[in-house]
Amino acid sequence: MRARYPELKTSLVVANSTTLISDVAAGRLDAAVVAEHVGFPPALRWSPFLCEPLWLVAPPGTEIEGAAQALATLPFVRFQSPVPLANLIDTELSRLGVVTQDVAAIDTIGAIMTCVRQGLGISVVPHVALQEPENEALVRIPFGEPQLTRRIGLVERQVSTRGEIIERIHGALVELCGSYGVQRSRPKADLSPLPEPST
Repeated sequence: MRARYPELKTSLVVANSTTLISDVAAGRLDAAVVAEHVGFPPALRWSPFLCEPLWLVAPPGTEIEGAAQALATLPFVRFQSPVPLANLIDTELSRLGVVTQDVAAIDTIGAIMTCVRQGLGISVVPHVALQEPENEALVRIPFGEPQLTRRIGLVERQVSTRGEIIERIHGALVELCGSYGVQRSRPKADLSPLPEPST
């Protein structure tokens, strides 16, 4: 975005989803990137830009007959975090009736991937976690029946003076997501260059 629009000024804030949603609602932030969430306030709109599959991952060479069997018998590295992804994984484990053999509870995907690569156990991660070259050799099979996906999107106020640029940011994020990108359901905004600021 900065390469396309050199006049664009940004300020990045990292926080949990609840805080970001509150900051957007209060006008402290123009928009925020958050996972699919329950109960967005009516003054806000959430538009997904990514819908990616979840995978059960295992150390290289692990023989897996099926996800349920592997989850019930192999050491499991749990994603322990108060975020929608962790809830999504736990809900599906419960639905499958699987009691996992937990050996660790970790709150970052990067640390989980390190544990799996080093042979500590298996885990469940989103597709983006498998994009690093060091993770290519991991065994992966679909997680969920049918395979589960998680969605991430932009939350913004329904009425915003920054609507046009947020639309462009959404479009750029969709491009970055490749085949898992999700276009907005409404017509895309004109993506011609922004007008020069008046002096």
